[in-house]
Amino acid sequence: MRLSLAWFAMLMLLPVLPARAQTSTATTSPSCIGLVLGGGGARGAAHIGVLQVMEREHIPVCRIAGTSMGSIVGGLYAAGYTPDEMEHIISTLDWKELFSDDPARTEMPMRRKDADYRYLLNFEVGYKNGHIVTPAGVVQGQKLLLLLRRLLISTWNVNDFDRLSIPFRAVATDIVAGKPMVFGSGDLALSIRSSMSVPGAFAPTQVDDQLLVDGGLMDNVPIDVVRDMGAQRLIVVNVGSPLLDRAQLSNPVAVLNQMVSALMEEKTRRQLETLTPDDILITPALGDMSAAEFNRGADAIAIGRAAAEAALPRLRALAVGPAQWDAFVAQHRKREFDPGLIAFLKVDAKHTDTAKYVDERLAKDVGKPFNPEKLEDQIGSIYGLGNYQQIDYRLQQDGDQRGLLIIPRDKPWGPLYGKLGFQLDDDFSGRSEYLVSAEITATNINRLGAEWRNTLWAGRLGGVASEFYQPFWRGAGGYVMPYGLLRNEDYPVFDGQGNHQLAEYRIKRRYLGLETGWSPFSNWRVLAAIQHGRDSGDLRIGNPTDFPPSRDADYSMAKVGMDWDSLDSAQFPSRGARISFDYEWYRHWLGGGVNADAVRLNADWVPDLSSVGDGRYNVLLGVRMASTLNNATLFETQNFLGGFLNLSGYAERSLNGNQSALARAVVYRRTGQMDAIFSTPVYIGASLEAGNTWASKNQVQLGSLIYAGSMFLGVQTPMGPLFLGYGLAQGGHSSIYLTFGSLLRPSP
Repeated sequence: MRLSLAWFAMLMLLPVLPARAQTSTATTSPSCIGLVLGGGGARGAAHIGVLQVMEREHIPVCRIAGTSMGSIVGGLYAAGYTPDEMEHIISTLDWKELFSDDPARTEMPMRRKDADYRYLLNFEVGYKNGHIVTPAGVVQGQKLLLLLRRLLISTWNVNDFDRLSIPFRAVATDIVAGKPMVFGSGDLALSIRSSMSVPGAFAPTQVDDQLLVDGGLMDNVPIDVVRDMGAQRLIVVNVGSPLLDRAQLSNPVAVLNQMVSALMEEKTRRQLETLTPDDILITPALGDMSAAEFNRGADAIAIGRAAAEAALPRLRALAVGPAQWDAFVAQHRKREFDPGLIAFLKVDAKHTDTAKYVDERLAKDVGKPFNPEKLEDQIGSIYGLGNYQQIDYRLQQDGDQRGLLIIPRDKPWGPLYGKLGFQLDDDFSGRSEYLVSAEITATNINRLGAEWRNTLWAGRLGGVASEFYQPFWRGAGGYVMPYGLLRNEDYPVFDGQGNHQLAEYRIKRRYLGLETGWSPFSNWRVLAAIQHGRDSGDLRIGNPTDFPPSRDADYSMAKVGMDWDSLDSAQFPSRGARISFDYEWYRHWLGGGVNADAVRLNADWVPDLSSVGDGRYNVLLGVRMASTLNNATLFETQNFLGGFLNLSGYAERSLNGNQSALARAVVYRRTGQMDAIFSTPVYIGASLEAGNTWASKNQVQLGSLIYAGSMFLGVQTPMGPLFLGYGLAQGGHSSIYLTFGSLLRPSP
């Protein structure tokens, strides 16, 4: 995988130091064949094809060293996996999911899901010791490490890599010292994970006091390592990416990548020059296959086979007879592993403030059989809270008992985190709005894991909100949350038909509240709240109207609600549902100035159409309904429609009333390559909508519904979904929209 940070390129200028962490002490025979598997990201799947040909031709290997992807293939082979088993693993892995640290959205707690609707960018910064701190990699490698743990679980008690079925070395880079680090002992899964910590993409790993990144920086084709292990003849597989041509060097990032790649290429060339006539170099013709195209693993394996077939005249000279091959096969097998019962569980508290919480979540499995898949799911659920950089585990033996050591590591860029958000609406008719938001969260405030979240807005909204989230019954999802808000909002006032804007008000909202809730499972939550506030409106533009906020209003409200959220994505969902139901009581006896009852229902359902059109087609069916049951008129009970997918064709929030209803069906199709790991999804879609707002219940009639529709182009950008659409509504209303935000279009 190409590197993109310039300061890593500077480290590349350091000479390769000859010192090695460990050399093999095992004896070798004169016919000992060493296998060198180079790094190359997704291109490294070609190593599997080479191994398939070698096994078919009965060519045994006595030593293996690998870098990056070469360390994964080499480590699995050394642990006893066959090439065919590795091909099955490569072909069945969900690589896109693997390169996302968070668990599937359906498994995240409701509090994390709520953040998806606040228009926040998926990039977090921290504040620590007086400095702004950012994550050291786009991907922390959480799922990759757990995958390696599961695949290599049979080697859990192997500390010396010479005790594997084939002696093995993994090459990483000590980024602090600027020298290679060769693993010949220790934790096999962690060693391999360290070897492929591509700077800027994967976060560095910490092993003891060393900070380690991808071994390709210093030794991408570790020929010298295998020679140090005692191998006499070598089979070297080089899958490094070629340099870009002049036409491709069209931007600064490409030039920086080229500089790093050129330095790596020069180091690789020096290694290849040490090969002797007895050694065999195999360079699969991978062409322009990117190091990030893990979805093309099958292609890379086939190309690796073809390259090995081309080298058959020389490879066959290394083949052995049936007896020797049978002996090699008998030795080259996965170690016996009996999972047994988990007799104890320990949590390493050195790098976390929530060891007790982790222990509570996992302790119930003590005394049960060890199940790696189940443990991964449980760890993923804990990781989904968003407070951890990594949660690892290891099996431990204590006398005749076997147990688990859980190793959580809090985010080093916390515990104070910040995110930015952005929203834009422009109808190309002279009305545009923007919203910039910032969210600052302090985590792990006490032993129970309290959070203090503060949100600031600028633009069509201006103000600040604060909430203190205190969980209790950690295993059952109970919480209490005092909260407050000071916010000013711009609201346009249109005539009854939504044709002409009459005025614009600046609404001042102030309230304090207390909410308590229960979320025992990741998909649903019940809650109750009490809130006291004051709304007032100042006319900014136009003539005074009878819009409710033109009068000051004190209110006190009690609320009960239920939320369900099983959507797989809040941006362009492909399956799941989201339902929110609230009932609100506004009463004098609670201390307010009005009496009212309001009920709200928002529901969206996306049926699973993964079997239709290769999963490209999706349908979103949604309903929005709200009613002030006694027709009381105050700002808190007003409901607004208008805008993209909310009666498309009308201006944003151009219709309002005490009663509202909206039904919509949205169809969208994803274009481009579906299985690409790193891509920019583009969607083409259309909608049909029907709805209206009314001042009172007796005005609500089916005959007064307004029908609308839209066509749009949606792009999943780093700043969130961007839509360009055209809406047309009954009565000749039409508009062009440019908007950021979720396809569900919830209010901030």
